[in-house]
Amino acid sequence: MLDILIEGAKVYDGTGSPWFRADVGIRDGRIAKLGVVKDRARRRIDAAGLALCPGFVDAHTHADDIVKRPAAENLLRQGVTTVVSGNCGDSELPIRKMLDRVQIARPAINYATLVGHGAIRKQAMGMAGRGPTRGELAQMRRLAERAMREGAVGISTGLFYVPGAYARLEELVEVSKVVAAHGGVYASHKRSAGGKVLEAIREAAAVGRKAGIAVEISHLKLLHRRGRTTRDRAEEVLAAVARHREGGVDIAYDTYPYTATNTTLSSVAIPPRVSVGGRLVERLKDAAVRRRIRGEVAGRIAWIGGPGKITVVEFPPDRTLEGKTLADVARARGRDATDAAMDLIVEGEPWCIFHALRPRDVDRFVCDRLGMIASDGGVADPRRRVVHPRNYGTFPRVLREYVRDRRLMSFPQAIRKMTSMPAARFAIPDRGIVARGMIADLVVFDPRTVGDRATFDKPHANPVGIRHVIVSGQVAFNGRSVSRERWGVVLRGR
Repeated sequence: MLDILIEGAKVYDGTGSPWFRADVGIRDGRIAKLGVVKDRARRRIDAAGLALCPGFVDAHTHADDIVKRPAAENLLRQGVTTVVSGNCGDSELPIRKMLDRVQIARPAINYATLVGHGAIRKQAMGMAGRGPTRGELAQMRRLAERAMREGAVGISTGLFYVPGAYARLEELVEVSKVVAAHGGVYASHKRSAGGKVLEAIREAAAVGRKAGIAVEISHLKLLHRRGRTTRDRAEEVLAAVARHREGGVDIAYDTYPYTATNTTLSSVAIPPRVSVGGRLVERLKDAAVRRRIRGEVAGRIAWIGGPGKITVVEFPPDRTLEGKTLADVARARGRDATDAAMDLIVEGEPWCIFHALRPRDVDRFVCDRLGMIASDGGVADPRRRVVHPRNYGTFPRVLREYVRDRRLMSFPQAIRKMTSMPAARFAIPDRGIVARGMIADLVVFDPRTVGDRATFDKPHANPVGIRHVIVSGQVAFNGRSVSRERWGVVLRGR
């Protein structure tokens, strides 16, 4: 007796192979039968005219809030069954404590985490803007070793952020060697997405080569100085990644299908040296410091298109500013945009959306063979008025925009980027492929209607066309509502 029998589905198995018609029988949380299945089943799902594929593996998230919102509805409703968190150098320590908290919360989807290099560095040497001493480096290696033994699937760096921005190649290599010994991956928010992007990719590849570790470039993107004619740098970036791979580095990347980023205002606008010692706010209160850095801050804001391209999405000191651009805030306060930005950071670090990416670059990164799909989102709080739409629409958006509407990819190609590629990258066992014996994390969707509805104006809109999401062999979402029961598990690294 099967637990669930899905009948007559158009199966995309996650490998990139062409679809085939099959029934899928599930028993005890795994795929027990695949093909023409005549067994009796406690529950039958008619999938005639529908597609079936592995559950989507979101390779880059900041989903630590799953402890607070374990139903993870915004992710589950778009077909995500597994997330990899702890990205951009930021994670909780110790890792075991974090994973235990997630397990106690009983999440609706599976959860894996990286250990953050920034968190390790902060614990070993605070916010010091220098290289580590021999003793500090030894402590960082011990912390990395402990994290891997406690279940991390790799290490992440946030070299665009502090304190990760203060690290140099030798430090990154030495800590990554420990991670490599445990089969982990090096996932890096690289140091630059603008003028020094090729150097940043070269640094990531150097870590992979010297430490003997697989490299995952996080949310690959490209910033251009506005108002300047630029060559096709996206092609140069992709060629660089391919060249390093052909040279023996196991390097790939993830990316999201949107033309806007989402991070803190200070990380974009303020030079990293101003934050040394954790004294950012103190220094920004100093008029002399402001005068010295004002030109740099203005240049950083101009690089991404100016204050009209920056939208405040989270600012607890004054929620009325959420949804307004930095230009709006500056006008309302009678301040120059550069001064307004520094004022907001002093008052309380704002999170912002930066409309800074070119559509054609995003298209190239989404479609390239070495790229997998990731949201760079998390478990969304529906009470927050302004969020990035990627939290609700990333995976259905790719299926609609890039496959069905524009035909830039096929369904097998896109689904591989969302399933078997990230599962293999992060050594997630028994998931990412539709085959007998694999854990039954599955998505049933309508290829004719699947798509995103979330926009920057209405970001909390759920996608359409997702008919069933199955986690660990149980129906977690039936196309209308999310189950009150939750079957996700914590995935601890080997």
